[in-house]
Amino acid sequence: MSKQRKRRPRRIVQDTLRRRARRGVRGYPLATVAYYGPGNRFASKVAVGIIRQEGGEVDFLERWFSEDQDVRMDSAIKREIVAFLDQHHVRSVAMTDKIIGCPHEEGIDYPAGENCPQCPYWANRDRWTGELISAQAQEGQPMPVVAGYAWYRPEQWELLRAVSADRDKLEETHEEWAANAEEALQGMREAGIRAEKVDVDVEELQEWCKAHDLQVDGKARARYAAEKLRQREEDSS
Repeated sequence: MSKQRKRRPRRIVQDTLRRRARRGVRGYPLATVAYYGPGNRFASKVAVGIIRQEGGEVDFLERWFSEDQDVRMDSAIKREIVAFLDQHHVRSVAMTDKIIGCPHEEGIDYPAGENCPQCPYWANRDRWTGELISAQAQEGQPMPVVAGYAWYRPEQWELLRAVSADRDKLEETHEEWAANAEEALQGMREAGIRAEKVDVDVEELQEWCKAHDLQVDGKARARYAAEKLRQREEDSS
């Protein structure tokens, strides 16, 4: 006798990514989800990148495409994305529902340094705000921040390694960590998510972890950076 498979309700599948993104940064692995399209209304591509550990680069990158249905509304694609996240045990999701650029890749689908001939909408247009670059420059509008990225001071690197429970996962030198971290930030940008560096004082991090009854590890450091970023945004608003 064949078993009937229980199908996940469509709305639950579509809400899963938003719900996980609203939880904020809860540690690694971290996934970035970005949507692309020929204009600002129809998303024909979604790219999902996964960073396995703090300071690392994008380890896994998958893309999904659709010509006849907005990928943000495609239940089949949503299910595959959720399965992709579960496969790699993703703890945090950074995403925006906005379309943030052309689905074609510069230097691959069209010559580097030129505008995409298939997507004239994005010519001389800021992909984050959707406004023409010249107009945005006059108004001085900032680019939105999606996620905070913990940034450590060179003089405190040895202290960070000494107090971290996962010191074996941290690079031996700050120089090596910084190089890997810059690659990770670049990978996040390529995946369509802008991350902002958050200065971390290791002594303050220790006090925060103690107050929250947490050990100093990748998960705690990510939570601390996310909290500091929220506080900074609130103070500047």
